[in-house]
Amino acid sequence: MSFGIADDGNALLHALQQTTALPFLSTTARGVDLVPAGHRLAEARQRFVGAVGSESLLMRCLRYTEGEWDFVIVDCPPSLGILTINALKATAHVVIPVEANYLSYHALTLMMQAVNTFRLRKNPVVAVRAIIPCRAQTQRRIHEEFLAMMEEVLPGRIGPTIRENVSLAEAPGRGLPIVLFFPNSNGAYDYRRVALWLLARLA
Repeated sequence: MSFGIADDGNALLHALQQTTALPFLSTTARGVDLVPAGHRLAEARQRFVGAVGSESLLMRCLRYTEGEWDFVIVDCPPSLGILTINALKATAHVVIPVEANYLSYHALTLMMQAVNTFRLRKNPVVAVRAIIPCRAQTQRRIHEEFLAMMEEVLPGRIGPTIRENVSLAEAPGRGLPIVLFFPNSNGAYDYRRVALWLLARLA
């Protein structure tokens, strides 16, 4: 939706069920293609649970997908269900965006434990490479406290902060990434900074 694409996810669901190439679409952002995952995929996720090889479905579909990309980014739900497990099986880098508050900190530590357990059992190369603090109120004392807590959890891998910004809330409604919707906003500046920071560490 943030790219202005309304899709029910049925094409991706079919690809996973049949183990075929991923159905990617072009977007308004130059050089960015998208594989939409809508409500049909979310509703059908339980079909894959317990099936033989279900944890590797995405990885096998990627092998059949022809194209040239510098990175493949898999946006996951904030839970360790079968869809997220497929992503962890197919990747080496986990980047976790997290709101700068104590409840998010608790959820983050649980997610990191889950990723570490998955690495030991299923995929030895996957690891949490970065945490990106989001929706931050940088003028509040809790922000600095939160960053200090994050640094203890993952030293040296806390990315630049994404500040709370009204343009970030408005951009999805226009179907545009923030760098196209309002390129001079604080939100666009912050995300460019995060992108360059990640590129330097993950390339």
